[in-house]
Amino acid sequence: MKMAYILIAVGIVCLIAGIVLYLQEPKANENTPEDVVCTEEKKAETPVLPEAQPETQPEMQPEAQSEVQPEVQSEVQSNTSNVNNKDENYEKGVEFEKYVVSRFSKKYFSLKEWRGDKHSHGIYAESCTYPDMELTFTLREKTYTFAVECKWRAKYNAQDKVRWSYKEQLARYRQFAKDKNIPVFIILGIGGTPAEPAEVYVVPLASIERVELSRNWLENYRHDLSKNMFFDIPTQTLR
Repeated sequence: MKMAYILIAVGIVCLIAGIVLYLQEPKANENTPEDVVCTEEKKAETPVLPEAQPETQPEMQPEAQSEVQPEVQSEVQSNTSNVNNKDENYEKGVEFEKYVVSRFSKKYFSLKEWRGDKHSHGIYAESCTYPDMELTFTLREKTYTFAVECKWRAKYNAQDKVRWSYKEQLARYRQFAKDKNIPVFIILGIGGTPAEPAEVYVVPLASIERVELSRNWLENYRHDLSKNMFFDIPTQTLR
């Protein structure tokens, strides 16, 4: 009986010893200090690639911008201004030509030529240098041909004069009249608008000696705005 108690006691001691040894054994899934150190070293040794940066275009330096920009801007503004002025002057000229045409009665006058100032890069038709219009006046079965150059000016200058053309153009009109053997008249509108001028003068080219005309001299050729144009056969003049 005593031996049985001894065996039971030995069994209990062995069981307790086994439990203690089991509790003291490190778990497989836990890292030892050495494992932690090794892991950290591996992390440190693993190269880290830098993130790709987007490509950027080189920026122009402020000094370069300040050197180029004003010159380009000035040239563009100058070209735009010149184009705008030419377009505006052309439109005014056309408006005055329309006004002049409206002053010729269809009953007596026929418009044979109405030239335009078309050109490209300094190239233009020879007819562009001729007077604006060629008309015929018919009365009692007789027809008379003449040419008209239309000019509109906004006002007189400080000397109470108006420059209607330039010397080369005056010379071309004289040559045209000689070659065609027809009279040429300068119809000059001053003030108001091109479509409704304040004053109108009809001047024979043969009477003009200069490109600048005074107000007093022009009074000899003032047109009555209340009447249409009429061609005087005996004197071969337009009034």
